Amino acid sequence: MKTVDVVIIGAGPAGSVCGYLLQKAGKDCLLIDHASFPRDKICGGGLTPKAWQLLDQIYPGLEYAYNPITRVRTFIDDEFRCEFSINSPKRYIRIVKRRDFDHLLLQRYVGEGGAFLKGSFARFDEVGGDYPVVVTLRSGQQIACKYLVGADGATSRVRQQIAPDSPHGMLSFEQYQSRSEAAGDTITIAMSRDYVHGYFYHFPNQKEDVVGFCDLVATKQKTSDVCATIGYPLHDHERLHGAYIPRNSVVSPFKRVMLVGDAGGFPNRVSYEGLYYAFATGKNAAEAIISGRDFRQVNRVMYRKKRKEDFLDRVVYSGGGLAVLKALMHFPRVVQYLFNVFV
Repeated sequence: MKTVDVVIIGAGPAGSVCGYLLQKAGKDCLLIDHASFPRDKICGGGLTPKAWQLLDQIYPGLEYAYNPITRVRTFIDDEFRCEFSINSPKRYIRIVKRRDFDHLLLQRYVGEGGAFLKGSFARFDEVGGDYPVVVTLRSGQQIACKYLVGADGATSRVRQQIAPDSPHGMLSFEQYQSRSEAAGDTITIAMSRDYVHGYFYHFPNQKEDVVGFCDLVATKQKTSDVCATIGYPLHDHERLHGAYIPRNSVVSPFKRVMLVGDAGGFPNRVSYEGLYYAFATGKNAAEAIISGRDFRQVNRVMYRKKRKEDFLDRVVYSGGGLAVLKALMHFPRVVQYLFNVFV
């Protein structure tokens, strides 16, 4: 049976960041994903300032393609409310195309000597000894490891084994709309009392426009209706993609099995931003393994953030919360200030 220090299931940003840092620290890793890369990924691709600044810390000098966003346009209850500029480049949002971005991070991991295997996770078992976790793939292949990191997204099979009743989360639908003109510098966000804890978004990356909608009762028809109402109708000739966004964190009870990124339910509960939390939790898992500390301790700040966000989610998406936001839209400078503070 093959043995390695760490098996990581899922080669998205959380898994690739974790593997990259472990390889740099001299740990022997095997990163496993069922997909061949590059592959498409349902995600608006927004790197908030805290996300790309953390990325710069993890990968000093990393060059990647992105579209800088300098303006934000908002709608509430199907009406245009305000538009404001992001005045400092340090606060710009960077929109990446996930197909290319995720592949780049995987390549950086492989460049550090990390091994990649195309395969599908089936289960893990604790067996004790020097390599106390045995990972079994659907092919029947088994790998013994010292640590297992589940980074396999919102429908994580690692999480399903740990917490079989854990829900996948809310549905998000997206369409990638081709365009002939240059990328715009504005993102559009729309919220409404008709949306259940969700919002509409339009994010232009360097290659296409990402038009999407998410809420707790999202359907293809509702997505189509919302997009048309806001002024970004879906294109008949382009496919509408769907994916889950997890809304519940799962803490692994096993010291040597960790859940990071979407697999651990870490996306922001209000904005549903996932990339920052993928980088942060992937980094924390690597730190826990390198130092021999418990991941739950290393990652405790992230768990506290989730509890705070659960409260904000109930406030922001309530009728009263939306009424306050609607009133604030009369003061774009106040909205701009709040945006800079919280994004």
